Amino acid sequence: MDLRHSLPSLTAGAHDADSGEACVMEYVSVLAGEPWSDRPECTHPILAHEARTANDMLDDADRPRLVPLVGRLFGTADDSAELRSRLRLTQVHQVLRLIAVGDRAPALTVAERAEDALRRPAALDESADVSEAVALAHALPVRTGDLDLVHAQHHVAASRVMAFALNPEMGAAEAWSLAALVAAHRLAAGECRADCGSERSRALRMVRDLGELLDTYDAVTGRETTPVTDGAARRLAAAL
Repeated sequence: MDLRHSLPSLTAGAHDADSGEACVMEYVSVLAGEPWSDRPECTHPILAHEARTANDMLDDADRPRLVPLVGRLFGTADDSAELRSRLRLTQVHQVLRLIAVGDRAPALTVAERAEDALRRPAALDESADVSEAVALAHALPVRTGDLDLVHAQHHVAASRVMAFALNPEMGAAEAWSLAALVAAHRLAAGECRADCGSERSRALRMVRDLGELLDTYDAVTGRETTPVTDGAARRLAAAL
């Protein structure tokens, strides 16, 4: 079968099944044998969100960089509070890589609270622990610096999304991991050394970060995957 005549084109946005176009997660739904969707059941929601965002931010020339990750995105339906916490902590360290080592301490201190919660069994005071994480996340200051407005606002907006995601019903580890992500982005709003104001620069970094998140998923769940060979990735990328 000639893949070029059987697969839709990889493009930005959501699509109808008969449009001849698909985003990366719609591809995953097709290859996994699920009904057409950009939110297939076979992919963890955090991973799917990052993949959709990267897909839509990448330009047509760069979007095939996602192809080697397609096969790793399906079969990631396991979920647990530990897994969500570990994925968020991976994101914390991804943001902190953009900040000078000497400026990372406030976020690392919050991340350590998540690590502490992961190391201990649920305690009787877990609800108080969660309440503390929620209160801290909403009170954390935004670092100011000489970043341009678009760049700073990217990190401020990301911190608000994570603060909003905090839920008093979640466990302490997950709450502290989200609070740490809030802290990391609020530090980055004044200290980030990357070019987050450029969508292309940010999107290219997201492809690498998505690979790391998949590594975290595999480490926590024990999933074993077969890496996509360069030749297979080139053939699929050409077909898309």
